[in-house]
Amino acid sequence: MYDGRGLQPGGSFVVRRKVTSGEPRWVFRTNRKATDLDADAETAYVAYDDGEIVALDLHGGTVRWRRQLAVAGVPAIPTALTVAGPGRLLIGTSDGRILDCSAG
Repeated sequence: MYDGRGLQPGGSFVVRRKVTSGEPRWVFRTNRKATDLDADAETAYVAYDDGEIVALDLHGGTVRWRRQLAVAGVPAIPTALTVAGPGRLLIGTSDGRILDCSAG
């Protein structure tokens, strides 16, 4: 995950590179700031400062799903994200909570 300074104001992008050459396999760009990223064997999960979580296919970079983070219907801002096991994400929020969420 890279800060997009110089590319697009407030933007960021995620790059998956080939291990042997370092050249990009795919790039996923957005016009907002990413706050954290983690991955399992199949999916990269990206948290954004507007409350969205995006799941990217690790092999091709396509969007598997995207969700707005909310707790009891109230929007929440993710500041940290960790894959905690198969189908499970731990998400830290700007108000100090740690959420145990389904990854799907």
